[in-house]
Amino acid sequence: MRIAEVMPTPKEMELSEEQVVLVDRSWRVIDDSGLLDVGSKFAETFCIGMNDETNEIALRRDDGLGREEYSLEIAPGRITVVASHRPGYLHALATIDHLRDGPMLPVGTVRDWPRLPVRGLQLMVEKIYQLDEAQITSLMRSAARHKLNALLIEFGDRFPFEGEHAAVASPSALTRPQLRRIVDEARDLGLEIIPLVQCIGHLEWLLQHDEYADVREEDEARAQFCPSNERSVTVWAELTEQVLDFIGPCERLHVGGDETRQLGACPKCAARVAEAGKGRLYADHVNRVCEWLDARGIAPIIWDDILCAHPETMDHLHEAAQVMYWDYWTTQHPSPLLVARGSDAGAVVYDERWDTEWAGELPEITRRTLDRFARPARLDRDLGEAYLSVYRDCLGEQFPKFVPAVPYIEHYQARGRVVYGAPTCSGNHSFWHTLPDLQRHVENIKTFADRCVEAGAEGMITLAWYNRSPELLHLGIVATAEFTW
Repeated sequence: MRIAEVMPTPKEMELSEEQVVLVDRSWRVIDDSGLLDVGSKFAETFCIGMNDETNEIALRRDDGLGREEYSLEIAPGRITVVASHRPGYLHALATIDHLRDGPMLPVGTVRDWPRLPVRGLQLMVEKIYQLDEAQITSLMRSAARHKLNALLIEFGDRFPFEGEHAAVASPSALTRPQLRRIVDEARDLGLEIIPLVQCIGHLEWLLQHDEYADVREEDEARAQFCPSNERSVTVWAELTEQVLDFIGPCERLHVGGDETRQLGACPKCAARVAEAGKGRLYADHVNRVCEWLDARGIAPIIWDDILCAHPETMDHLHEAAQVMYWDYWTTQHPSPLLVARGSDAGAVVYDERWDTEWAGELPEITRRTLDRFARPARLDRDLGEAYLSVYRDCLGEQFPKFVPAVPYIEHYQARGRVVYGAPTCSGNHSFWHTLPDLQRHVENIKTFADRCVEAGAEGMITLAWYNRSPELLHLGIVATAEFTW
């Protein structure tokens, strides 16, 4: 059987070692898909027409197939593509593109479908080298070519805000014509745009402006909305409305909500924390944001770290809120590393016996990650009663030596939450031969994807926060595609 480097790897593929077909001007496209533009995309890719030529690329429809499933048969004189929806045909076309050697295609069959419904990459337009239109377009095309179907885009001050909030738009903000071309191409490529508009923290780009001094939680970091100030939600809603009006209908929107380190800093918030706790202060604010989105038929997504550190938040969180669970350090399943936010032992920990009696049992990448990011503790006694009372059932039968990789997926699901995994292809500083730690990133992506599939998560979005060369994100695309498809 021929070896073909199709990425992501198809579920079923049999190719002839020797027999090939030449797709030249003697071919035509016969389109029975019932879709407006699918036939023309195949014709354009092969530079052929849809007239009365001898050989056929036949697009057939089978409504019994899944939305992104397709089958492909390549034979002398005829290539047959079968799918039920537009994404399936586009994925088949991507596979053909990978298989092509110039105008030649190997004879054979492919049958293929994804492991997870939502598969995507984060584009941090706000920071990463001030991504321009060409770079964003290149990344989108790469994502589609590798069968991803979602982009989590955080614009920050690079969205072309207008009207009352025009002053917060950066001088390097994308223009409206640029952004229109980006949005239109993403949709044409079959990529869902999930906007991320921070609702409480990581708002330095906004709160540095004096016009928003009244909604700052404090006046030093200037990074966080005051959750006790009603205008905080008003400002967020006005910014979000502009984003939604421009992008158009959205199934879901990410509201951020991570790393709210200044919670309770202002006197009014401090009093609320003393009365009801940080989790309740946080939930009351986020719930107003969730209500605003839910009323518009948009699912709100929230980062999980505050929910993990303050588990009582879950008791008060709006029922529509979905959870995006991030962890950049776990590189194997089961894992010696535990992200234990809110525990007495620390946020990222491992059992101290990995330094003594269990030393030498771990792969190099995992051992290196423990040494760089985690602290040793005696996990069976140091995590604390409060943490263990909530999470002990998540930690598995091999605890404290190992825990299930990313152990809270089922915890959030059991509380009725839709869950997305969130590993990273550019997060936390560690290095490999002076490069970013590509080995750790790939293992983190693979481990997270496998666990998301095992637990039946809704999907996985690979994150990219750091201001590194945008070209590095293509590795994140390929790794995410390989392990989620």
